[in-house]
Amino acid sequence: MYPKRHYFHKMFIFINFITIVIAILYGIGQFIGIAFEQVGPVQYVLRVYVIALSALVILNELELSSLTSTSKLLNMWITRGLTYAFIGVLGLEENGGVVQVQEGADTEMRDMGILFIKVVAWMMVGIGCLYFVMGCLCLQIVLNKMREDYQFRVQRGKEKRKEVKRNPQLFANLGDMA
Repeated sequence: MYPKRHYFHKMFIFINFITIVIAILYGIGQFIGIAFEQVGPVQYVLRVYVIALSALVILNELELSSLTSTSKLLNMWITRGLTYAFIGVLGLEENGGVVQVQEGADTEMRDMGILFIKVVAWMMVGIGCLYFVMGCLCLQIVLNKMREDYQFRVQRGKEKRKEVKRNPQLFANLGDMA
């Protein structure tokens, strides 16, 4: 009556969660970069652009925006993986060169901030590669079938619960219905 998700379905949800956490950390890292580095107008715009892309990643993983749900680029896992990897490479590139420290900024804090950004950027590249590989292995089709199966079982469970409410005598035989 209360269906459970399959192991692989839970694994895909966990990957979504990890991707959201990485995107949030990535956006925070961009703010850290702005705070501790002297950035020119181009670097500033690039960081704001990467923050916007991080927000887009979050919306895409939560499946909240019609913009992301209708986008073939972000909907298919192969291209989603390539896009996420590209976003990660942007972070690596913008922090790979020599950086000037803002006046009064602690160099130790700046170094820790740059290390944080690089680690999170590598995680974004890694999650992009994971999506790419999962897309190549056609696991998106597997997930879609699992979602459909889970929705069917949820609907069937609702119908069974309604039936039990209408006919309480069935409650004794509840174990047979699972």
